[in-house]
Amino acid sequence: MSRARVVVRFADVGAAVPTSGLSTTELARHDALVDAADRAAYAAAHLLLRDVVGELVGVAAHEVALEQRCPTCGGPHGRPRVVGHPGVHATLSHTRGAVAAVASSAPCGVDVERVRPGLTAPPDVLTDAEAVWLGARPASTSAADLARLWVRKEALVKAGVTDLDGVGSLDVLADDGPATLAHGFELVTWEGGGAVGAAALSPTRPASPRRRPRGRRTPRAAGRR
Repeated sequence: MSRARVVVRFADVGAAVPTSGLSTTELARHDALVDAADRAAYAAAHLLLRDVVGELVGVAAHEVALEQRCPTCGGPHGRPRVVGHPGVHATLSHTRGAVAAVASSAPCGVDVERVRPGLTAPPDVLTDAEAVWLGARPASTSAADLARLWVRKEALVKAGVTDLDGVGSLDVLADDGPATLAHGFELVTWEGGGAVGAAALSPTRPASPRRRPRGRRTPRAAGRR
């Protein structure tokens, strides 16, 4: 079996992120975001994806063209496609203060989420075993523990294992806690700056997460909708 090629990165996001590398469509979506932190994360994620794609295929980041088109509504969102490189699988994620991106020759997925105090799971998101494990965890770490489970599930969804309707039966728990291998994928994780992340990667390739220092039905915070 041939080894898949992959580049995966997580990064912190500062207050100001340049937008000159974004496409016209991306810039319009960026400008429509109300909060400055959301705009910074959006720009940083799309620029980081260009970096990892460029490293994978051997071109400069500014030469990478991305396109997002929702297969349901036709809107400019959804899984990114690398123009001119049909064999490249690309995925990104962003939350306030943190971003992640993966480019690979095999299916992949990534998610990053900010840990919010009082984070609780919506109904039917956890398996019975996950719910029992989470219920036995200290209250002081329960929000982070839930986020660790969720980012694994979301990464596997993006890798094509199931869709969001199937996350409740998607078990990402090992005997000693959140899994590092699940459903045929290696789960590479990252934590920093109050956020957690996970990438679902083909297990047939050597990979390690690379953090670049900065210079949907989802878990929700209690009392928020």
